Amino acid sequence: MRAKELLGLIPEKILKSLSVETKVDHQVKKLSGHLMFQLILYSMMNRKRVSLRVMEEFLKSSTFRTLSHSPEIDSRYNSLSDRIAMIKSEYFEKIFYHVYDSFSNYLEEKNAINRFDSTMVAISSKLFHDGMRVGKTGGKNKKQYKFTFKMHGSLPECFQIFSEQIYLSEDIALSKIILEDKKNNKNVIVFDRGLKKKKTLEKLTVDDVTFVTRTHLDNAHTVLGKNKVDKKPKGATVTVAEDLTILFEYTIRPKVRNQFRLIKARIDKTSEEIYFLTNSQTLSAYEIAEIYKSRWEIEIFFKFLKQELNISHLVSRSPNGIKVMMYMTLITAILVIAFRKINKISSFKIAKLRLSLELETTLIGQIVYLCGGDLDKFNNLYDP
Repeated sequence: MRAKELLGLIPEKILKSLSVETKVDHQVKKLSGHLMFQLILYSMMNRKRVSLRVMEEFLKSSTFRTLSHSPEIDSRYNSLSDRIAMIKSEYFEKIFYHVYDSFSNYLEEKNAINRFDSTMVAISSKLFHDGMRVGKTGGKNKKQYKFTFKMHGSLPECFQIFSEQIYLSEDIALSKIILEDKKNNKNVIVFDRGLKKKKTLEKLTVDDVTFVTRTHLDNAHTVLGKNKVDKKPKGATVTVAEDLTILFEYTIRPKVRNQFRLIKARIDKTSEEIYFLTNSQTLSAYEIAEIYKSRWEIEIFFKFLKQELNISHLVSRSPNGIKVMMYMTLITAILVIAFRKINKISSFKIAKLRLSLELETTLIGQIVYLCGGDLDKFNNLYDP
């Protein structure tokens, strides 16, 4: 699939319809929601580090003016800053969910696993009033935001931004996004051992959410019995020693106690012992180990966000602006992930480069067409 076809899954009529629905352009003359969507997307595609200055320069460029069909638009970076801070984030949220639904269906990932995890972004306490203090790292002038994500299959499906100190605990942050999630709730979810409170694990089970995680064995439990361990499949990277059915122990016993499975295994490469916990009564021990192994995909996604889309650099300081930029980052991420997967490209970096080059080629073709092939006309095409 080429870049033009990929972008065709975000039709202009949808963007215009959402613009009307959200009233994103109410009392706005120049920097429309549609234009801002195109400008931020184009900037993210073409630069590793997006800034207001970068967007200002792209706004003046002939290629972007061809893309946006807005040859007379010209704004300073401070106008862009104000617009991002004040523009309705609901517009970008609705575009994001349209993009997610379109590409999830295209990639046929309806029954995929759901992965949940968080990543931290350091911020300056001189520039941001809120944020979390994280131990002694970074010194007194550093705080952090927590971005907690859900990935359905290979695509990011939703996120939450946390800045209050209480959400430093993954037991609180992860449980919030998982328990509030209503989409794909029949799919298996996987998360890391940061979420370990017995109360939350019991709640997930009562709500019929099937989970797989890793545990430290620091939750006291009673063994009810041993389950049969199937023959080790070809390609497995761990060896399962035991598959136990357990109950958690409590000082004050709750009204409902659910049965869980504790799988004890050893990593073949390092001989390290590893323990998996699940509330599934149907998955085999080796299937559980393989599901947990797939959790690593969200770590690769975080690396991609930080290295290629630079989420560590917050363009806006306002909560609304941060949300707008995060929706745009995830829309860009979905395009790159889908382009990489469909075209079987080895890395995110190469996929993003090829996608931006194809987009540039498409725009140059449009400019040549508008010039009628006359290079002299090109110099005058977008004169102020």
